[in-house]
Amino acid sequence: MAEFTLREVLTVTGGTYNGEASETTVFTNVSTDTRTIEEGSLFVALTGDTFDGHDFLPQAQANGALGALVKPGHTIKNLICVEVESPLLAYQQLANYHRRRFDIPVVAVTGSSGKTTTKEMIAAVLGIKFNVLKTEKNFNNEIGLPKTLLQLTADHEACIVEMGMRGLGQIDELARIAEPMVGVITNVGNSHIELLGSRENIAKAKSELIQHIPATGTAILNEDDEFVRQMGNLTDGKIIYYGIKEKATISGFNLRYKKDGIKFTCRSFDEVFDVFLPMIGEHNVYDALAAISVGRALGVSSQKIAKALGAFKGMSMRQEIVSFGDFVVLNDAYNANPMSMAESIKALGQLDGKRKIAMLGDMLELGEFSEEHHREIGRLLVAEGYDQVYTFGEAAKFIAREAKSAGIRVAKICDSHLDMVNAYCDIRAKGDVILVKGSRGLRMERVVTEFEDREVLQ
Repeated sequence: MAEFTLREVLTVTGGTYNGEASETTVFTNVSTDTRTIEEGSLFVALTGDTFDGHDFLPQAQANGALGALVKPGHTIKNLICVEVESPLLAYQQLANYHRRRFDIPVVAVTGSSGKTTTKEMIAAVLGIKFNVLKTEKNFNNEIGLPKTLLQLTADHEACIVEMGMRGLGQIDELARIAEPMVGVITNVGNSHIELLGSRENIAKAKSELIQHIPATGTAILNEDDEFVRQMGNLTDGKIIYYGIKEKATISGFNLRYKKDGIKFTCRSFDEVFDVFLPMIGEHNVYDALAAISVGRALGVSSQKIAKALGAFKGMSMRQEIVSFGDFVVLNDAYNANPMSMAESIKALGQLDGKRKIAMLGDMLELGEFSEEHHREIGRLLVAEGYDQVYTFGEAAKFIAREAKSAGIRVAKICDSHLDMVNAYCDIRAKGDVILVKGSRGLRMERVVTEFEDREVLQ
């Protein structure tokens, strides 16, 4: 729990309080959600397009809040209301102040794809040596990152935070709050290109993290990504490049694909060792190499790193292998962009199967580039030897149409998740392997749920 005295809150936020409470009064926690308020908490009255936290002040008080961060003019009786111009900024300031209480390495991870898996792998590797705090769920924005930092306690020895963005300046804002000593950039793809206009601008936004790495810190960069490679001149800190090409400081080579994972050889500085990763897809080797780089930078031995990665458990809806008796589903439904979609399409080939089948939803936030990128996916399916494709969503129709024109045997445009499953089940066959993927808004995991429900009824 992050505790603050009233004096600290006033000093850190520059807020004002005209009540009678002593400045030595202690708030035992900070929360933006009245549902998680505990006795003695400081409630932060955030506002958004569809809500106003000030409307919940009475509820926060009833649930045990001792005080609140509010905008001027929103003070209520019997609650220590500190008035600030921006409760969100004040929340972030308190998180940064709390982070500075701990002299521990903070590792920040960003990139167009793979950042969550990379973050989890880093946590697994560092967890061998340190007591680690990490970003949970998708708390990687201007509200979620402070929430993570405010969970730091004296027991923690390392902290790993994920940083998402939807525009220029947002990673800069998050890095100012977290003050990372280690920064990891996984790659630069086309996600959010609708908002940023080009990969060059996406790279510029991601590179804001590296600009905050101090001379005493370390930047971990993907050598094989031309945009990421160029970020090495943005910090005076140590640079560690990783990739599957030989000139990288941390390199992975001699990849051997197995039905239950990938085995590869890692060259790390002056050491060479084998790693088994219980996940499929070359892109996960990149994520593992980033984790190896962080581990080595923070003093974890190569033997312990290999052990941690060998025991790594994937996350739900992120290349989760689900067996249904006579066919197998690769559930990668959590999210999608052109880069991650292509990676998963290629990765499915690692699973043993007679026919490769794709059930795909829209890739969102591509703007004027949407049709082009969806058509590219259709052509890739044919190039990778897929037998069938089923699509859901307006943009995904271009995948089916392009795949059909490129020669795929079956291409069906579906109206719902159930329609997709019904269409496939009419021609299902033993030994099929199926990729399920799409952007979060398409809820493609419902396809897997439909399969599960059907299995129960049989």
